[in-house]
Amino acid sequence: MKKLFRLLLGLLILFSIKTKLVAQSQDFSCGHHIVLAKLLKDSTFKSFYDQEQRINTNNQHSSGTQNKGVLYKIPVVFHVVHNNGVEKIDRAQVLDALAILNRDLRALRADTASVDSLFKPLIADIEVEFVLATKAPDGTCFSGVTMTQSPYSYNNGDINGSDQVDDVMMYNDVFQGNWPGNQYLNVFVCGSVGTGIAGYTYYPSSFFGNTMNNGIWLRHDYCGSIGTGNPSSSKTFVHEVGHWLNLPHTWGSTNEPGVASNCSSDDGVADTPNTIGSSWCNYNETTCGSVANIENHMEYSPCRKMFTLGQKARMRTAVTSSLGGRSNLINAANHLATGIDTIAPFCKADFFANRYITCSGDSLYFQDYSYHNPISWNWDFTGGNPNVSNLENLYTTYPSAGVFDVSLTSSGDSINYLTELKNDAIIVMDYNGEQLPFYEGFENINFNSPEWISNIGNWSITDEVSYNGTYCLKVQNSGVAEGTKHVLESKTFDLSDSTKVYFNFKYAFARKNSTNSDYLKVLASNDCGKTWSVRKIIQYSQLITAPDQNNFIPSFSDWREASITSLIGPFCVQNFRFKFEFESGGGNDLYIDNINISYENTTGISFDNNYELSIYPNPANDNLTISSPTIISEIVVFDIMGKQVYSNKKINTKSINLNTSKLSNGYYSIKVKQGEEIFIKSFVKN
Repeated sequence: MKKLFRLLLGLLILFSIKTKLVAQSQDFSCGHHIVLAKLLKDSTFKSFYDQEQRINTNNQHSSGTQNKGVLYKIPVVFHVVHNNGVEKIDRAQVLDALAILNRDLRALRADTASVDSLFKPLIADIEVEFVLATKAPDGTCFSGVTMTQSPYSYNNGDINGSDQVDDVMMYNDVFQGNWPGNQYLNVFVCGSVGTGIAGYTYYPSSFFGNTMNNGIWLRHDYCGSIGTGNPSSSKTFVHEVGHWLNLPHTWGSTNEPGVASNCSSDDGVADTPNTIGSSWCNYNETTCGSVANIENHMEYSPCRKMFTLGQKARMRTAVTSSLGGRSNLINAANHLATGIDTIAPFCKADFFANRYITCSGDSLYFQDYSYHNPISWNWDFTGGNPNVSNLENLYTTYPSAGVFDVSLTSSGDSINYLTELKNDAIIVMDYNGEQLPFYEGFENINFNSPEWISNIGNWSITDEVSYNGTYCLKVQNSGVAEGTKHVLESKTFDLSDSTKVYFNFKYAFARKNSTNSDYLKVLASNDCGKTWSVRKIIQYSQLITAPDQNNFIPSFSDWREASITSLIGPFCVQNFRFKFEFESGGGNDLYIDNINISYENTTGISFDNNYELSIYPNPANDNLTISSPTIISEIVVFDIMGKQVYSNKKINTKSINLNTSKLSNGYYSIKVKQGEEIFIKSFVKN
């Protein structure tokens, strides 16, 4: 098929010797060949595939001139499948990805001017454009993007998007049900789409019918060039669209590039030379005899920037084919049904903030996400400064701590107004955090207050077990899908009185079997939660405190202590925060108790819910009695600022009276040492 092309290129090489060699590593891995290999093991699919490939070959045109000048428009919907992590990309990143896709399909990249002179005459405008749908299958007006929270956002094993599709159908925020593959190109943006895979899709095939599986999968950081994406990874989308429109890799549908046998395979396109497949920008690539078109979008090289005229012919043949419902996508009735034929009506007021948790004195940035085409905005920020605005996007400052509402009323025609009210949307913490020492035994707390924030996962307070006292913290992990994240964030603490603090807590956990891979992270922030740093990871092997079992309820001997000693220097600030992040791996529930942050290493500490140690009266006036069934060896008292105000390290008695008459009125903590154990109590001086 390509002998004539090879001869012409060989002659051209004599007059245009290339010496340019760009050593760049492969920037992504396409999973198309992997899913194809798996599907070909299915006899039904293979029968469809063999027949449809023969049809494709018989219908193949030799040039891209058919229907030249006709722009085919295809409705697209992005399904963001997230687990409330970085993979929850915003609409701006989606719009960026779509703009880059359409630019690349229309050969409008600025760097097409630098295409190798051998291939520049072959650069093709595919004359295909993807347009965000504005109507869901039931006619609901929407933004073209759906959001689905799902533990299957991270598929770190073999490529298998069925769980992600199922969760989108059941739980997305727009329309629950099938988004037919012959009405929309469904693009699934996920945390992971398979180990080491940036994206994948399928050739046009009747095997999928009108199901959503007839779509494209992208890892979130390969979707667009902003947010979690970058300019290099943004090229993945157009590569996958090439597959979706029936283009193999330039070396054919073999498993990988760089294999010598690729020289004897073929991509079914006349004007792409045989190639071994490149993962770097070697402009002198001639392994298969001819100069390779390493700048082709269907290569793996990082310098991809063009399709050829022959590829255009194959893609437009796919668009107009009934295989996989492609031809239905471009007809007028479908454009009407999906809302891409007219200017979409204004139908929803909505907005997002760059953060929803902040500290007093900080500013938050609010962006209008109303759709479609709003022309006026009226904001109301309870507790904010300014507290009202008619700007489209703006910053507002929250001077005081609290929990505040935000509302936006917007309009598309200055007649019809819609309002979006988000109650308790903004949590503002005190910039000057709580003084140390800090102890939490979960005996008397309001778990729904801003002191503890758990918007992700299954955290709760339980009385079914504790290290001591009655209550402890629990992650409901049993029966939860693997990969589910559970995040619990703290309030602010003032660590600025020291250059090092100590953090420890008790925990208990058991696997159900040896395949479980649960783990716990402790993260810290020195800027009120704007950024986070991992301070400790307790992997599944260290997380185990008891033998494998089902329905684990820890006994006293099943508790262990975790210590964090890396809270030094930059973390010793006024608005320090910490959070627990637990990822489910198939094991039992996790239990946490007795969290302590102090200026001293208090390994082995116990706290307020130890009822064998008594202090009274509380509140105290001039005297405080400390009583214990065992010998007390040391007492240290700290004021509310965490400063030591009294110390006695030469005690050898079970009971002692402390003269508190010289203490100022206020809150105090008292550290009591008994043998190797340390207990923390609190009292108030009146």
